[in-house]
Order: sequence, then C-alpha cells, then structure tokens
Amino acid sequence: MSTPDPLIPMPPAPRRTTLIPVDDWRPAGIEDLEPAAWEALRDVGNVAVVAGPGAGKTEFLAQRAAYLLQTGLCPWPQHILAISFKRDAAANLGRRVTARVPEHAGRFASMTFDAFTKGLVDRFALALPPDWRMTDGYEISTVTNAEVGDFLNGIAHAAPEALRWEVARFQPNRFVSGVVGNYDLPEVVPADAEVDAISYAVREWWQARYLRRGKAQLDFVMLNRLAELLVRAVPRLRRALRMTYPVVFVDEFQDTTSAQFSFLTSVFGEETAVTAVGDSKQRIMGWAGALPNAVQRFTHAFDATTYSLAWNFRSSDALVALQHVIARQLDPAAVRATSKATTEDGHDPASLWTFSTDEAEAQFIADWIARDIAGSNRTPADFALIARQKIKDFEPLFRAHLAVHGIRVRNDDARVGKMTLQDLLKSETTHLLIGLLRLAHEPHGLPTVWQDVSTTLERVHGAIDDEVAQHRVGENLTEMTLRLRAWLESHPPSTVSAVDTVQQLLALVDGAALRRYVRATTPGEDFDLIAGAFEARLESSIKQAAGWGDALDEFECAEAVVLLTAHRSKGLEYHTVFFLGIHDRQWWALGSDLPEGTATFFVGLSRAAHRLILTTDRTNRAGPIAALFTMLAEAGVPEIDCG
Repeated sequence: MSTPDPLIPMPPAPRRTTLIPVDDWRPAGIEDLEPAAWEALRDVGNVAVVAGPGAGKTEFLAQRAAYLLQTGLCPWPQHILAISFKRDAAANLGRRVTARVPEHAGRFASMTFDAFTKGLVDRFALALPPDWRMTDGYEISTVTNAEVGDFLNGIAHAAPEALRWEVARFQPNRFVSGVVGNYDLPEVVPADAEVDAISYAVREWWQARYLRRGKAQLDFVMLNRLAELLVRAVPRLRRALRMTYPVVFVDEFQDTTSAQFSFLTSVFGEETAVTAVGDSKQRIMGWAGALPNAVQRFTHAFDATTYSLAWNFRSSDALVALQHVIARQLDPAAVRATSKATTEDGHDPASLWTFSTDEAEAQFIADWIARDIAGSNRTPADFALIARQKIKDFEPLFRAHLAVHGIRVRNDDARVGKMTLQDLLKSETTHLLIGLLRLAHEPHGLPTVWQDVSTTLERVHGAIDDEVAQHRVGENLTEMTLRLRAWLESHPPSTVSAVDTVQQLLALVDGAALRRYVRATTPGEDFDLIAGAFEARLESSIKQAAGWGDALDEFECAEAVVLLTAHRSKGLEYHTVFFLGIHDRQWWALGSDLPEGTATFFVGLSRAAHRLILTTDRTNRAGPIAALFTMLAEAGVPEIDCG
C-alpha cells in the first residue's frame, strides 16, 4: 500500500459521514468551551487567539478542526494543515484530533514548520529556478556562533570598502536568523556587486554554503528561504497548496521567526483561513530569532480578528494569582485568568526554599518527595525538577538521593544517540516499537496500547479509509505479536543486543514501509536518527534488566521524577514543580535580556497545577536577579530556610 504525501496529499477515500449543521455542532470529547473560544471557533476568517498557560490551546485547535471538518466548512477532499514548532506538539495535536474526530483524521496534517518547508524542497527541488538548483544534493549542517563570526570577519575584509564597516557590525548570534532568514532570495542570482551590506553578506553566505561545488550545506533557515522561493517562483505549486489547505493553524505563534513569517505570508497570505495561537508573555525563543510582537504583526498582515482565552484549566487560583504578577511585568495590560482547576487543601501553593549547599538541597527535596508520595496517591511522574539551564548539573545529586527511596529520575534533556530523550520518547516511531514489545510481553490488559499500535499501522500501510485494509492490519498485528512473543521468550535481555531486537521489530512491521511513512508524514525527521537513538536507549535499558518487562519500564521510565529545562517544559504540566536554582549561576544572562528572561521564568513556574516550590541559595541577590525576587515578594511567596 502506498503512503500519502501530506504536503499535497491525494484525496482520501470519502467515508459515509453525515455533516452536522453549524448550529447543531457541539464539542467532541469535552463538555463545553469558554465564551471567547466559541467566538474564535465559529469565526471562519483569519483569527489570532491569545492563550496563556493552561488555557487549553491544543484542545481548542482540536475542537476548531472538528468544527470545520464535521460541518463541512472545510469540505472533502480539502485538508487542514497544522504547523507547530516542536515535534512533540505536532504529534500531540495530531493525536488529539484523531481522538476527537477519527472519521476525519485523514484530512488533518500536523507537522513542524521545519518539516513542512524541508518537505517542499525535498519533493520539488527540481522546480527551483535554474540558478538555485542543486547538483549534488544537500545535507543538514548547522553552524556555531564562532563559525558565523569567522565567516563574517572573512567577508568583511574582502567587502567593498564602502560596506566593510556595516558588514563588521553584524552580530554572529543574530546573522542567520535575523539577516539570512529575513532575506527573500531573487530568482536570478545577481552577477554584479551588491550595493548594500545585507545583500552582500547574504549572497556570500549562500555562495559559501550552497552555490558551490559538491554537496550543499543547509540549515533549516536556508531550507525555509528555498521553500519560499520555490512557492513564489512556481505559482501552480502555491495554488495547489492553497487549494489543498484552505485552513491553516499555527501554534505558539509568539516564537515565529522572520523566515517563518515571510514563508507563511508568501504561501498562505491569501485565499486561506489562518488561525494563529500564541501568547507574547511566553516568548522565550528570541535567541533563536523569534519576532517581537509576532501576534500583533500577524493580525495586521492577515487582517485577523483577535480573541483572548480567559480560562486556566491547569493551575489553582492561588497559582494563577502568582502567574498574574509576573504576567503584568511582561504586559501591563494583562488580564488575570480565571482558574477552572480544582483547588487542593493542606499545602502552600507556592514557596521559596533556601539551602546552604547543593547537597542539602537535593537530599531535602528527595526526602520531601518520598514523604509526599507515601502520604498521598501521587506518583513520581507528578513531580518535575525544572531549571533555567545546565540541567545535567543537577542530575547526579538528585538521582542519588531519590534512588535511596527507590524513586527514579528521567532527564528529558539527556542526549540519546543524536536526539534528546524527550524527543525520542515523543516520537511516533518509538510509540509504535515500544507498543509492539509491550503487547508481545503482556498479552492481556493493554487495550489502549493495542488501539494506538493498530492506528499507527493503519497509517503506515495507508489503511485509514479502507475498512478491508484495516481488518487486514488487525489480523497482521495479532500475528506479529505472537511471533514477537515467541522471539522474546527465546531471547531474554541478557542474551540479545538492542540492534538484533530492533532488526526483529522492523522485519515484523515492514521497516521500508515505516521509513516511507516517517519521510512522508514528518519530512524533517530522519528515520535512521530515530532508529539509532532507539537502539542506544534500548541497549542501556536491557543491560541490567532481569526481564523484558524491566527493560521496557527502564526504556520509558514513565514513573519517574522528570528533570528538564524551562524551555523544554513548555506545554507540559505537573502536580508539583520544583523550579531549581533561582540565583545568578543559573540566571547570569538575565540582565542582557530581562523581558525574555522574565518570560522564561513565567513559562517555568506556570507548569505547576497545585504546588510551586522555588529554590535558591544564600548568595548575593543584587543586580538583575533581584527582579525575580521582587516579583515573588510582590506575589506574597513565603521564604523558608531549609538548612
């Protein structure tokens, strides 16, 4: 069976679904929406939705997709395209829509910005203008700030005299995102000398990395620029994209870069209903080129109507009050959200703990978590340890002290192969392979895992809209689990390598079909990279495992206290959050960009649903770090000396 290409997919086979009249439509899977969400959902034009932490952005987008698909406002065979900035966010939204409207899941494409633009270049590279066609292909290659600095120094010396001073002033850390990413490529490469510093520097950059002999070296900013050129130079492609995707969602719009905004405007600036969801108070990607006031720029460029969601489904009222104090520092006009979460009694919602040493901090918190778990129905997964940066520095002490209580730690920022552990565990490929191993090892009592694996295999083999093919997939899954069960029983973890195990899995699921599926649905994702990371994680999991159940538990490490950075915590929530290291060693760069640092602080502390515990030491609190303590004092957060 062939795998559809999500960029300009073939129409799915029509199902016998009855359209719901607009006035009769009701939310799927939830009781209701807040009034502002209803207004935004029913607006069929360009919409900007301002949604703070805990507002339920993913659920809103899933309901808007359901509304447009079930009522026929997005008619068959047209699709909805959802663009996210993180792979896990794209996968999460895709799963949410599948759960809400499974009969329309085949017409909802959810992917990252990078995946979408890379997919266009990969598929239509031969349609690029002649001056820009690749002769030897390309490879993904990112550069360090030091390498960009060396490049700029080199071209500054060689630049026409009138341009040297301007070229020398470009900042290496902003050049790729802010200069290369903000430049629309001309269809014909200029042959004469440029008259301005930007055009000169950008042309030299493309000459050095792309317009040269051999394999081109591209990063995702350059791929974005090539995709924008491609769509602009090939009007038929732009028309095809707009016809295929009359509706586009863009999540986390406050993190949009110049290149991404330019691409969105060029491709979907007309004849498309675009929904942008974001919150300027959570703009934490300025270092990566995120535009200031991106949501406001969207409303102006797309003539969009703005709606603000006012409900917070995550955090208790006391934590919402704390969040509002920080929110006002970022936006004096911010309106306090209304908490819709259940309030728990018996503990302080927020407090600041002071420690004399890192050792004392880790031991005290580990003992406290153990007591809290013992005295409640909470599990280790209800607790998160969040820090601004250098999360690996916290891991050894916390891992050792929590291990005393039999509690594991999962460092989501840890590298596994060439991926972070968080990205690996969120991957659909990982869910499929681990799910198969679970079903083979535990033949009963896993209906949800069976359904997830079956649904993924239906997508892999193009069976979503074919009942006969779906039945065949179910029969094949039964046969697969039986064969895999026999293999696991004859190959305990102590006798087999991860490489052999993965080869066995890929032989059962049809590795070639899975590779094609990953390439089609997540064009920016490298199947070999995922497989390599999966093997590395499995190898470390089976070394000390007594059996396959222990190995799989170690691989997923689902029941563990999570350790991650504030950036990586975005979009997640936990019952209790420990925000570690409120001191200069973690926040040394706060003074260089106070608004973005405050936004990072806001993102980290707003992950807590019921309890927020911030930790600090007894070092000097003067200078930029004082701003964080001032906000905590204004919010009435008590400080406790914990020794």
